[in-house]
Amino acid sequence: MGDSVGEFPFNFSWVIEDELCALGFPDTPGNMQYLVNNNVGYLVSLTAERRPDIQGYEKDLHLTCIKIVDFTPPTLQQAEVFLQMMEKARRNKKAVAIHCAHGKGRTGTMAACYLIKEYGYTTRQAIDKIRQIRPGSIETRDQELFVHQFEEYQNTC
Repeated sequence: MGDSVGEFPFNFSWVIEDELCALGFPDTPGNMQYLVNNNVGYLVSLTAERRPDIQGYEKDLHLTCIKIVDFTPPTLQQAEVFLQMMEKARRNKKAVAIHCAHGKGRTGTMAACYLIKEYGYTTRQAIDKIRQIRPGSIETRDQELFVHQFEEYQNTC
């Protein structure tokens, strides 16, 4: 295991304090320790290209892999898997960490969907909020369109 304090992960920030944080690919034991020390119990990996090594942290971090190709949006089904993890974490009073390679495109897209579902944001409000917290997030037009599609989907449920 890493040191007891942990190592601040690349491009880390809280989207919703103690509920959802976003980061770039966590690639050291120190990154995992930092997450655990900050009450993160669930790690959602959006990378199709590789998965984080949580060896030594299996009892503290539940890893869910949702494979999304870089610069593409998720599917509605993939967004639902992420939102189910968020609900499970809330029930267990734990935070969720979500990441992709740099924590911008795929991560920002999913985080915006969470703001729409849980906090009633509109597409524009959600994208603006994520980009304010995490500059450069939601990188492609397709990702922006997906957030809009997700909002419409939520409004029909």
